[in-house]
Amino acid sequence: MKKKKYKNKFLDGSKHTNRNTKKDKTNAINDKFNFLFPRLKAFITDMFLLNMPILYITTYLLLDGKNDFLHNQLAIFMCEFLYCFLLFLFFALKGQTPGFRYAEIMLCSNICESDSHQKPPKVTQVIIFILVWLIELSFFLWIFTFFRKDKKTLHELASNTKIIYKANPTKQKYEEGLQTYNKYKNM
Repeated sequence: MKKKKYKNKFLDGSKHTNRNTKKDKTNAINDKFNFLFPRLKAFITDMFLLNMPILYITTYLLLDGKNDFLHNQLAIFMCEFLYCFLLFLFFALKGQTPGFRYAEIMLCSNICESDSHQKPPKVTQVIIFILVWLIELSFFLWIFTFFRKDKKTLHELASNTKIIYKANPTKQKYEEGLQTYNKYKNM
């Protein structure tokens, strides 16, 4: 019996493919979110929601201002340690920080590719993820992400994790409510 050759219609310019299964649709969405933009959006959001209050409280409530903060290496270290600890808690418990939830992505274990019920990563994976992430940021190693075909970062590879698409349930409920409102408004 002769096997059918799979034809990729995206290369032909067509918007439709022969993908019909739920698993293939999820993989297509995950491929879309393997790029840097949602991760960058999550990083910036986490910096403003988690790290900036820590820095502000330390600078203006515990110390006497910017100059004291800049000359106090212990305060800088403690702020970054507290920020990494908060990231650790969010990733270990839910797999999402507030920024990840806003960007609709989730960190999960890379153990089972076909598992549709993704779980948050293990504690050791989260620790490795954060430590390698700090090294990667310090030495500009994140640039190697652009050279990889799958767009995985070094901290994902070292911790054996992956970032997947996970819809924000609050946003979905808001959109459903908005559709219902528009439906009755136009009656």
